[in-house]
Amino acid sequence: MQFVRCLCGILCGLIYFISSAKIQKILCMQKKSCTFASCNYKSNVMYYIIATVAIIAIELLYFVIAKRFHIVDRPNERSSHHRAVLLGAGIIFYLALLFYSLTNAIPYPNFLIGLSALAIISYIDDLRQLPAWLRLFAQLFAVFVSFWTDVNTIEIWQIALLVVVFSGILNIYNFMDGINGMLAAYSLVVVGTFGYLDLFENRFIDIEFIATIMIAILVFGFFNFRTKARCFSGDVGSISMGLIVLFLLVRYVQSIPGGGYNVSRLCFIIVFLADGGLTIAKRFLSGRNILAAHREHAYETMVNDLKVPHLYVSAGYALLQLIINVGYIVVADKNLYTLIVAFLLVIAYGLFFFFGNRSGKVHPVV
Repeated sequence: MQFVRCLCGILCGLIYFISSAKIQKILCMQKKSCTFASCNYKSNVMYYIIATVAIIAIELLYFVIAKRFHIVDRPNERSSHHRAVLLGAGIIFYLALLFYSLTNAIPYPNFLIGLSALAIISYIDDLRQLPAWLRLFAQLFAVFVSFWTDVNTIEIWQIALLVVVFSGILNIYNFMDGINGMLAAYSLVVVGTFGYLDLFENRFIDIEFIATIMIAILVFGFFNFRTKARCFSGDVGSISMGLIVLFLLVRYVQSIPGGGYNVSRLCFIIVFLADGGLTIAKRFLSGRNILAAHREHAYETMVNDLKVPHLYVSAGYALLQLIINVGYIVVADKNLYTLIVAFLLVIAYGLFFFFGNRSGKVHPVV
């Protein structure tokens, strides 16, 4: 308990200190003796240092709480792990952005409300399974609130369509978090891509927002990207990260003159969409319940049936998405590029299961 009280005291002090630094930055800008560039640079460096310390402390504090209350994921017949592991550590993604918001005068209030609702419901679901309708309602609510200011100028049917599509993407992002390192490695590539675009293409969001979530991913990945993971993210981590990625995607699309809601921008997460979407389609066409738990994704098949190490598969997915993202940034015809990538991924997915089934090494679990 003394350790927990000490950590809480440190966190409160850090939040107070960084808030004071932000105020000092504003006052400093009013003085002629201080240049904005130097003041802004020092403030950013100070923020990154404090944010890193705070996020590490928060994650370690959560480990203490999870151990104390036995918040663990116990393996079952559908699991890709074989021992009990601390669950819900992905809450660090939400808490990191909460820290960012509180120290930056809450720059994106609608998004914070939506993310908070989604994170709370998802974490409760990690602890005690909630009804499917409640989880779905929370996802629809979170998407609607988070993007209300972005879609309130379009038709009602378009809003409804976007909410449903975005909720579907949230669930696919959740489904793809099933092995060690997958969520951390893949999300680091995706969020890092948006960071690059923000810095070198056009500014569409506060870079400290992206930096904060990348720090949280690295901290979580330190404990999760291991042969024997110290923790799992839980739905609170994977679904929250899905909403964060969608928020960055929408902000980026809106920053492009005449860009509109070009579906080619989904290329930034197309590897997840391909595996998740095609697996749902495969189960639907074969008459199986698409909402039932399973381990029929391509990445799960690699790990469970072909015995490929978790970290190899996770790194492979992240590397593939990185190559695709670099290609997307470089090419001129982005629509054609996205179609070609999507076509190749569909073919690769089909060939993987076709030859896997013929070899007898792939045994889907219903």
